[in-house]
Amino acid sequence: MYRLLVLFFVPMLFMACESAPKKPGSTEKISVPKEIVASNLYSHYVTNPGSIAEKDNNVLIEYAVDNDLDCQRTPNGVYYTIDQKGSGPLLQKGGPVTAHYKGYLLNGNVFDSSYKRGKPLQFNVGQMIPGWNEWLTMVNPGTRSTLLIPSPLAYGSRGFGDLIPANSPLVFEVEILAPETE
Repeated sequence: MYRLLVLFFVPMLFMACESAPKKPGSTEKISVPKEIVASNLYSHYVTNPGSIAEKDNNVLIEYAVDNDLDCQRTPNGVYYTIDQKGSGPLLQKGGPVTAHYKGYLLNGNVFDSSYKRGKPLQFNVGQMIPGWNEWLTMVNPGTRSTLLIPSPLAYGSRGFGDLIPANSPLVFEVEILAPETE
């Protein structure tokens, strides 16, 4: 019954949002109603999850809805927001990247932060966990995003020492820094 109501009211909300006047030249972020965000995300929900990836998928959808994150989904199941769009060419596999990031578990426990260290991470596209590697080829310098990564695309069943338990979906706030001009 809930889904039927959502299917009926979501188009009406969407039409109402489109007809709202906007200031010319405005760059303010438009807030998407939670019902629309939820219906878009729940289209990826797995009714009877059998694998860890399917269970993580559902957990990440719930996390995104609970935290009002208007996420997009990569083909392999990484959910992400674009909080600031970058410019220039997309990052390329093997290409250099400099990024600031904060990584945490779904319970909010931070396990790593380049911001805290005061030094961004330098690496090449393809050297990170699979979830980052997939997302990186979809963005350009200057992009700031939140990533929700299922455990098979993070550290999987091995985890990462005492910091990341096995089979933990992860959240990263990532800022791809623009290359410095010489």
